[in-house]
Amino acid sequence: MRVAALRTGLGFQAALTALFALVLLAAPGIPAPPLYVSLAGLAMAGILLASANLSAYLKVFVSVYGIGYLLLAGSKTLATMGLLPGVVAALLPPAFAATGAVVFGGIVLAISHWKPIRDITLIADPYFANRDKPTKEIGLFRWFGRTEGQIGQRLVALSIFVNFADVALTLRFNFFYRDLYNTLQELNADAFWYQLLWIFVPLAVLNIIIGMIDIFVDSSLHIRWRTWLTHSLYERWLGKGTHYRIPFTDEHADNPDQRIQSDVNAFIQQTATLSIRLLSQAAQLVSFIVILWTLSRDFVLPFTDTVVPGFLVWLVITYAVVGTWLTHIIGKPLIGLDFRQEQVEADFRFSLARNRVYSEQIALLRGERAESSRLATLFHAIIDNYVGIIFRRIKLIAFTFSYRQASVIFPLVIAAPSFFAKKITLGALQQTADAFSNVQGSLNFFINSYTTLAAYKANTIRLGSFKRAMTKAEALSAAGYGLAQGNDTAGPVTARGLSLALPDGREIVRAENLVLERGGATLFTGPSGSGKSTLFRAIAGIWPFGKGRVDVPAGQSALVLPQRPYLPLGSLRGAVVYPGTTDQFSDAAIREALTDAQLPHLVDRLDEVDNWDRRLSGGEQQRLAIARALLVKPQWLFLDEATAALDEPSEATLYRMLRERLPETTIVSIGHRSTLHGLHDRRVAMEHDGETFTPRPVAAPAPAE
Repeated sequence: MRVAALRTGLGFQAALTALFALVLLAAPGIPAPPLYVSLAGLAMAGILLASANLSAYLKVFVSVYGIGYLLLAGSKTLATMGLLPGVVAALLPPAFAATGAVVFGGIVLAISHWKPIRDITLIADPYFANRDKPTKEIGLFRWFGRTEGQIGQRLVALSIFVNFADVALTLRFNFFYRDLYNTLQELNADAFWYQLLWIFVPLAVLNIIIGMIDIFVDSSLHIRWRTWLTHSLYERWLGKGTHYRIPFTDEHADNPDQRIQSDVNAFIQQTATLSIRLLSQAAQLVSFIVILWTLSRDFVLPFTDTVVPGFLVWLVITYAVVGTWLTHIIGKPLIGLDFRQEQVEADFRFSLARNRVYSEQIALLRGERAESSRLATLFHAIIDNYVGIIFRRIKLIAFTFSYRQASVIFPLVIAAPSFFAKKITLGALQQTADAFSNVQGSLNFFINSYTTLAAYKANTIRLGSFKRAMTKAEALSAAGYGLAQGNDTAGPVTARGLSLALPDGREIVRAENLVLERGGATLFTGPSGSGKSTLFRAIAGIWPFGKGRVDVPAGQSALVLPQRPYLPLGSLRGAVVYPGTTDQFSDAAIREALTDAQLPHLVDRLDEVDNWDRRLSGGEQQRLAIARALLVKPQWLFLDEATAALDEPSEATLYRMLRERLPETTIVSIGHRSTLHGLHDRRVAMEHDGETFTPRPVAAPAPAE
């Protein structure tokens, strides 16, 4: 429905544009703009129709340029008919600006098929096509649409209009400088002051207002887009175990923290700036090429009688093309260097973070020297790569600075002989230099932005690979290499025809018919590496490698406690109730759970904020995880060596407490201690069958009193 609506909108806009162009062509008595403006309207209608299946982001550009054509051509028509005040009519850009809007729409349509542009729109489009309610965290422009995607589209459109207005002002300034310098040459004081007071002052005020609006709109778009895309990526990354499965894919997606935080921010900033600025530069280019062609239509080569039509246009294009090619040759290595710089910086930052997390273990092992040596190696990689960037940028800057300095005097040198020969006025000389500068500046957009473009390409590659990695990880979850998850059981957990493999494809566990009965406690035993934890992860639904089917009872809650619990940053209360929220359980319930889990000394520290994964010992962290189970009261509790850090008497006490406090919970444990046998009703041993292990029930002693 949404796609159809978009197509209908573009179709209506195309019909309106075509009708307007036909009226300009055929209606008698209307002093219309030049013929090419009317014909351009028909071309714009065709471009709008051809853009029905365009990217959601690029479609905004085409639509805006269609509206821009109507506004420019329409206002010029009204001015020609004398229906606009003289002051307003004097501020309008030339008639060919409307034709420029059509050219820009065609450029957008053409580049949409280019692979680098498709890579960018694959990342950008989800925001502009989404139908979510407006983001609550941000008040800026929240009233601008009914959905967040609609707000984003309208902000982009507004930003383009603002940049389009800026280009129109630049055009008008060009003619202003021509007229101003002509008044000086003619010594016409009245005309001089008129140009300053009634042309320059309104243009300057408009220029200031447009600049302020531009900053406000761009900043609002950036923060809204970043908020939505950041939420979207980290929710997808954390959803359905995707973050766990990404390392099992063949996609290079290291340091997801950097990609979600840094790369998203840079991508949005660069996409909005480069795309809108690129098209505004294209608008400026087309407009000033027309002016430059008009000025040099019958250009005579200096010191000769040879006439070269549009000589200045061909000269500036040649000048810019040669400069662009040389810039690309010099700056191309920056793409790889920028990509590697982000990677080595992230590796160094991640290593520092790990040292903070494992500081106790490093101190106990006296591993400071080894860590220092490893950090030095990582940091040396940063320095080596950055030195390469420095020298490459120096070469690039040396060329671009020289190129810019030469471009300042180049048009004056070419046009000065005509001025001295009194073939052109001082105003025309100034207009020629200004037009040449604007055309050359637009063509040099690639030169001046090469460093930014290099970083942008590397940034897009990183975000693209991260999204592909998430897609592949989600595919692992969906396909499971033949491992199916279901709920075709009423009481027990069952596995039929189960075969579990490691990421390299080597089979490790095989179970033709495994049944975990409801109620009581079951202990899994076997040598290290026999696949006990892998079997637990398959039951939990996060292990992607295997075949067969695992069924768990529908609607029954389960909790898996690993050997090393995860303690989030923040208060102790948040760590105890995780993954729940702090308002789910009363203080009394939390204190009781901590006391039962042998942590009475923590009951009065619930709101204390600390790095609890460093503050608490391994045994205390495992007891805190037991407290979570007491709060949640799951129907199935899987303990993957979740008490291995405790002494045997404490371990036995906790198991008895769990059986007493959670009588309706089925406990399934992994453990190596023989003392655990008497704490469980049933035992399953992982027996070695050639190259794989098979879980088989064995007799278990009666539970200890």
